[in-house]
Amino acid sequence: MVNTTDRLELDVPAVKPEVERRQRRTLFAVCFGFFLVLLDTTALNVATPVLGHEFGNRISDLQWVVNSYTLVFASLLLAAGAIGDRTGVKRSYQLGLILFTGASLLSALSTSLSVLIFARVIQGLGAAIMVPASLAILSHAFPGPVERGHAVSAWANTASLGFAAGPVLGGLLTAWIGWRSIFWLNVPVGIIAIWLNHRWTEEARVDSPRRIDWPGQATLGFALLALTYGLIEAGRQGWSSGSALAGFGCFILSIALFVWLERRSRHPVLPGFLFS
Repeated sequence: MVNTTDRLELDVPAVKPEVERRQRRTLFAVCFGFFLVLLDTTALNVATPVLGHEFGNRISDLQWVVNSYTLVFASLLLAAGAIGDRTGVKRSYQLGLILFTGASLLSALSTSLSVLIFARVIQGLGAAIMVPASLAILSHAFPGPVERGHAVSAWANTASLGFAAGPVLGGLLTAWIGWRSIFWLNVPVGIIAIWLNHRWTEEARVDSPRRIDWPGQATLGFALLALTYGLIEAGRQGWSSGSALAGFGCFILSIALFVWLERRSRHPVLPGFLFS
């Protein structure tokens, strides 16, 4: 006769492989989409001369093709994470993938530099939504500290691989097929990532979601935009040019306002100890 304790001990080996299989699938689905985001951060850098030849714009205008993506990506990371806590991390990750894939299609079909820059902004928004959601999905799927550490290490290694592979793959695609192929490739890969996320990840919500400090978030985003504009204009017209100085001046004023707002905010964008 087998008692209850024996039955429980016999059931554990049958359940554990299924849990591990589900965790591996979740990790693969998250890292697959995350790799796509990081790959696009650097893949288009090497295609700037080709873009200039096709669209005939100045190098300062072409820089916005790259900077618009990274600027929106960096500016909205924290706010996107707080929104994901409220709406559900799986839903947020899937929304980010849909935006990123749709913007990739728009980028591939761009007929002007302004359309391409707009598409890159939407790509950056999708990437900003995806990254914090991907970490939250892993935290939910890997509750143990050791297994969670291994999962986050794999996630970080995926980021390094994406950054490193971007210029290589972007250069090969641009030389062999054309710069638009960088974005055409994202479309089927993005669709696969959306399907994997739908099938292999689970929804999770935070019990006490963070509140968003919209004034601080907007001020920080404007500060980064002003700094980027100032640096681009400094390279085009010189460090003492009026447009460059205006950009740097707006950056300094925005950062001062951001610190002032953060010190008075009950839900600061960045940890409060940084402004104490």
